[in-house]
Amino acid sequence: MKLLHFADIHIGMENYAKLDPQTGLSTRLLDFLKTFDFIVDTAIENQVDAVVFAGDAYKTRDPNPTQQRGFGERIKKIAKAGIPVVLVVGNHDTPNAEGKANTLDIYSALEIDNVWVSRKPELLKIPTKSGTLQVITLPWLHKDEYKTVGDKLKSLYDKITPKSPAIFLSHCEVEGASYGSEKGMAIGNDVTVPLPLLQDRRLSYVALGHIHKHQVLSKDPLVVYAGSPHRIDFGEEKEEKGICLVEIAKTTNFQFIPTNCRRFLSIDIDLKANDSNPTQTILDEISKHDVADKVVRLTLNIPADLEQNLEMDKIKKALSSAHYIAGISRNVERKERLKIDGQEEVERLTPVEALQSYFKAKKFSAEKIKTLEKFAAQLLES
Repeated sequence: MKLLHFADIHIGMENYAKLDPQTGLSTRLLDFLKTFDFIVDTAIENQVDAVVFAGDAYKTRDPNPTQQRGFGERIKKIAKAGIPVVLVVGNHDTPNAEGKANTLDIYSALEIDNVWVSRKPELLKIPTKSGTLQVITLPWLHKDEYKTVGDKLKSLYDKITPKSPAIFLSHCEVEGASYGSEKGMAIGNDVTVPLPLLQDRRLSYVALGHIHKHQVLSKDPLVVYAGSPHRIDFGEEKEEKGICLVEIAKTTNFQFIPTNCRRFLSIDIDLKANDSNPTQTILDEISKHDVADKVVRLTLNIPADLEQNLEMDKIKKALSSAHYIAGISRNVERKERLKIDGQEEVERLTPVEALQSYFKAKKFSAEKIKTLEKFAAQLLES
């Protein structure tokens, strides 16, 4: 049996966007839909038996009609191709009031053929062209509901029959997983699920969503975060983004397939005080990088005497083939030597080193310094 596992599509994430003149839509929305098209085409071309989506269809709990249409059209295309689709509800899909519908409930309400939506822990039996697929689900739950999740899962495992393969599909944080940029866009309180709860030998595969970094937490059974299929920000610049093509036979294996998502690029340039043509130095360095169609961030570290010599119009022109210029930062060294407590010169310190010196001068506690350094690092990365 062959499955396609993906998660965290986050339609509606529109940072680093401009207006597309042909459609009037955000170019980042079009990016995300283009990547979703790639996922749909991959499922159909590989003739998978089922598609399992591990939560977070949208950026927010209240997607606009255009975003809903974009997601719905692509789910419909998979279902009409005769491929069952199983959707679990993620934290970005979950309403903050218990009585409200989640963003995926519309598929249940319309009773669309070949589409299943799970908003509670349950065992679904999905008919596929290769037989029945048993799917145990653990959607995103309210914090108090996790207190009994261990007992609920054990009772569901006991319902698995050995006649057909069984998988686990969940949107949750599992202990031992490595976080990425999704921490900065979290909705609700995370509860960590112990990894051993997901390692029942009756499962052939554990398909996870919520954490954007693709990773394998266990090999027996395979416990896999597909990761997000698209980059959210520069914190994910160097991460490969993709989906998982899973094959269940006597043993289970999967192939990680990179998507066609847009790339991010950071360029950092250190200029020297004796540089006779700093603009050309910058242009030469930019030319070493393929900036075309990327979201680009340029950081210039400039000695104070050179700042007035930069020809910014030429620098911007050199970046003109980029999809979006996320920023051109100029870090200028100050001429006047500043001192902390009359001792330490900070002219040549990095921002982080300068902050550390300031914290020590203020005699903050070690615990407070550690917390402040953590937030400072996040700001400098953004």
